[in-house]
Amino acid sequence: MEQDKNEKDVLIVKNERSGEVGVVFGVNKDGSPKITDSKKSNGQDFLHFDRGGNMLGNFMVNFLRQYKDPKHFGFYRVAADGVDNVLTVMKEVLKDPEANKELLAQHRIDTGKYEQKIKEAQTEAREQSQHDSQTEQNKRPYQPIDENRINWQQLEERWGVNRHALEESGDLKKMLNYGKSGLVTVSPKFGEERFETEARLSFRILPDGGIQLVPHLIRKEPQLDKTFEGYTFSVDDKENLKTTGNMGHIAQLTNKNTGETTPVYISIDRLTNNIVVLPVYKVRIPDKIGDTVLSDQEKRELRAGHPVRDKEIVLANGKKFTATLQVNVEQRGIEFVPHHSQLNQEANQKQTATYFQWMDPNGNIRAPKTFGGVALTPEQQSDYTAGKTILVKDMVRDRQGEPFTAYIKFNREEGRPKYYPSNPDISQAKQITPASENRIQVAVNTEGKTNEATKHIGEPLQQGQTAPANQQQQQRQARGTQNKPKGVGI
Repeated sequence: MEQDKNEKDVLIVKNERSGEVGVVFGVNKDGSPKITDSKKSNGQDFLHFDRGGNMLGNFMVNFLRQYKDPKHFGFYRVAADGVDNVLTVMKEVLKDPEANKELLAQHRIDTGKYEQKIKEAQTEAREQSQHDSQTEQNKRPYQPIDENRINWQQLEERWGVNRHALEESGDLKKMLNYGKSGLVTVSPKFGEERFETEARLSFRILPDGGIQLVPHLIRKEPQLDKTFEGYTFSVDDKENLKTTGNMGHIAQLTNKNTGETTPVYISIDRLTNNIVVLPVYKVRIPDKIGDTVLSDQEKRELRAGHPVRDKEIVLANGKKFTATLQVNVEQRGIEFVPHHSQLNQEANQKQTATYFQWMDPNGNIRAPKTFGGVALTPEQQSDYTAGKTILVKDMVRDRQGEPFTAYIKFNREEGRPKYYPSNPDISQAKQITPASENRIQVAVNTEGKTNEATKHIGEPLQQGQTAPANQQQQQRQARGTQNKPKGVGI
């Protein structure tokens, strides 16, 4: 017989910690249920639920949200009519719930479905918040990175990065629009040494408003065996990332400080083998690509990070082809996933770029774009690769940061360039040394030696300086030499 929807039910609850069993008549401040016995005098205080209404669901959701450890309570729904007799029976039955599992199953409240509702509501609220944030950002006029805030002199000194070269290659425009450059040669300085390597570059805006250069150095292979921001890559994840460059589904990354999770897409930078991520809310799935309209199902698949295979694409110029579509982090949207042959070609090109530092695979000398932060002219690069000596002026290499001029020639025995104060191609007898004027400067500033003529001026020597350069230095030198023993000159 169909139940009367106006009939009332009540909740019997068991506190698994204390063993107390009673009828729910309210909620405590900490969110736990208030429990009483089933005497008729208490009947008006019981929480009653219409069998066809939503009040029970609302109560359970609120309870699960508020109480910190809801698993310590078991809830059972019974008819309000005759609950005093039912409670007596339930107390006996709940003494051995395993043996009375079938009987209790008819009355037990499954909290799992309510917990799922809470999760769905939280996910929806988070996605809505992210959508609102993105919508607000979209309302603001787009602002690229302000180049005036970039300290180019510092970048050139620290990384050997030349603004003009980045502009000529088109990389600067990408970087100012929050993207990455292609592979470029950088020469980072560690202590007094520089070395050449390949990297992609991007800018990062610091909390204080400054602009930081971020070099993305090349890895031999992606680090997929390690946990990445709390996420562990499965066997399928690794295979997808290695074969297509995209993981193929959304991952949940956890902030270790706040515990908050963020849904993201994960890809591999095919030029550097670094793992790259992008929050889902930052990717807009288009309604069409070229003149090809995407169906709702295809858009759902793409939004989930899945590939859409063998899709016929018609571009605006009429060109037709079949491609696999998928979200890619580097593209910040949908890409045509490269075939395996294209991926292998990219890998080979990358290996060629990282296989050598100073020589190519055929043993030919490779000219860097810069030495000591100074851009080489085409003629200097040509002479250097031919094994000739080149003269590079005003490099920032000495310990005091003063400009330094030197001859540079590739040394095959050591497999790297060497710096000389004089031209190594000219015999000592006939040598003319345009850089000899820097010998004293380098010896004093870098090697810690003493030059008698400038011993007491108290300042680093400038390029080519061998004597006091002004009246103040002359006075300091004169005072220092009075009644003092002579030092060892150079």
